[in-house]
Amino acid sequence: MKTTESGFIFKVVGGSDKVEAKKAPGGADAAFTLDLLAPYFVICEEDQFYKVTDLPAETVEQAEKGKVGYVLKDQVHPWPTREALNFSAVAFTGDRPEIVAWDDHDMLQKFLESGNINLGKPAYKEDLQSTLKRERATRPYPVLSSKTEKLRGTVDKRVFDVLLPAALPPETKVVIDTSKDNKDATLKKLNEAMTSATFAIAFDATGSMAPFAGKVAQDIKTAFESLPAEVQKASRIGFVFFRDEGDDEKYVIIKPQTVQDAVAALASAAKPEYMKGGGDPPEPVLDAVYIAHHLFPWAESAGADQSGGGRRILIAVLSDDAKPTTLGKIHNGVPPGIEPGKIASDLLTDSIPVISVQAGPTTGPNLVSVLTTIGEGSGGQFIEWGKGDDEERRRRVTGALAAQLTSRAEKTYAEGKKDLSKLEFDYRGYATIPLAVLDGEKLNRLRAAGIKFNVDPGKGGVLIREGFVLENPDLLEPQIQVEKRTLERLINLFAALGVTGVDVNAMKESAAQALAAIAGEDYDPKENIAVTIKKRLGIQFRTKLLEFNLEYLAGLTRDERLALTRRIQDASKTMTQFFDAHLEELDKSPAVWMPVSQLP
Repeated sequence: MKTTESGFIFKVVGGSDKVEAKKAPGGADAAFTLDLLAPYFVICEEDQFYKVTDLPAETVEQAEKGKVGYVLKDQVHPWPTREALNFSAVAFTGDRPEIVAWDDHDMLQKFLESGNINLGKPAYKEDLQSTLKRERATRPYPVLSSKTEKLRGTVDKRVFDVLLPAALPPETKVVIDTSKDNKDATLKKLNEAMTSATFAIAFDATGSMAPFAGKVAQDIKTAFESLPAEVQKASRIGFVFFRDEGDDEKYVIIKPQTVQDAVAALASAAKPEYMKGGGDPPEPVLDAVYIAHHLFPWAESAGADQSGGGRRILIAVLSDDAKPTTLGKIHNGVPPGIEPGKIASDLLTDSIPVISVQAGPTTGPNLVSVLTTIGEGSGGQFIEWGKGDDEERRRRVTGALAAQLTSRAEKTYAEGKKDLSKLEFDYRGYATIPLAVLDGEKLNRLRAAGIKFNVDPGKGGVLIREGFVLENPDLLEPQIQVEKRTLERLINLFAALGVTGVDVNAMKESAAQALAAIAGEDYDPKENIAVTIKKRLGIQFRTKLLEFNLEYLAGLTRDERLALTRRIQDASKTMTQFFDAHLEELDKSPAVWMPVSQLP
């Protein structure tokens, strides 16, 4: 496998969505078409060709198990770094300024010097609607390089040199595979994916919740009975009942079922003999939300004869208080230490909004912040207890929850039918829907339903262009690809550097051993740690935390060494939590994407 100077696998990106990899160098037979902005890994060079694979493998033998072909070097862009820019959650609200990019550094410099966009006009301006409808394969934006520059001579701004896709043209269509062998089945799945809604309700099943559960069941029944029969038929509701880690029965999953059966199940559960246990007011609601997101049987929402996969909506109902992170103690499949922001971000990525509900008058220190974060951060909302006597507030909250369920079910059905009315068969015999009527969430629904489709960009395809984008933490979050072995070595290094003792010689010895494990026994002890790590592991740190060599330790006072130790321990804890939360993914793949903010 071809590697970079920093030792990681050399990647390339297609210059458009029309680049074909051939079965032989210069041959006419196509092996596959490169996906837009997806990384391909270079096995070797043969004259003016790269031999590429879609697998980030460590050996040629592993790499050739993927899609392999030959591409002309001038049809691809090298991606020489580990970094990429991912849109943050706010980028998909549509309520923000467009991202702009410059294709000429001199023009960017004029903007940086003046702060006036009219003097340094960008060459690329994002089409917000195109972003909202773009395939996930067009994200993240590959970073070719980056450096810090001054805006108006005062503010440090990191400038990313990235690869950008041109905006998708108006004639773009979503092309759905409806070949004669599976046309009827595909159209059936398509109709269900567009019109059905499945609700997973993560419900606190501890002792104080029985009266509230009964009221919720009654209000849901009343609200759904007022909806048209076809909307009720297209809706499914399931449950994740959860209790404390010390309770005998820590969770129960009730698979998606008809509204009538789900209401009966909740009413049956609303009894003291079932709603029991607890005693520790902060409840593991984030664990329950994680279970509902990743382990709940969403695909069973349509029954045995259909595939499931409609709109997915999660409800989190909690009283008293919430644990501030996941515990990993009510289900072995939940990684510990995941914070509400990460939970919400992952739900938003999978287009699953959360309606979070405060189900009682008691408000612990974490309740509002946790429920607000997972509600609003996932594209949903938080329903708080409010004012008035308890019975009045209970009626208001259950009424608001029932209204949310029924309005979202009705809206899903109406939107789906409207979009399906645009379905045509005028594209080479395949079913097509104009991309203008679909958004990213609906495309995710099709993907979740197992419907095979692609986005055909019309004439000319989508070209990739190079541009400069300014750092903006509200819109763009840099990510880095990191291997399990690299992450383990970094954690070991920080564990060694962060020893609680402050004896200089002990600290130097443990750090030297860790560095030798990373860089080899012949590492230069006079070289600062950050340089060694960058050279050997290809990691660019965004801090001066490690820009010292071991000899500097002797010059630090005891308090300075203690302060440094605490900073290093905090950095180690952050990386360890990421490692634990992504262990399964790291075991299955040579590398995973990690936010740069979680590196020291």
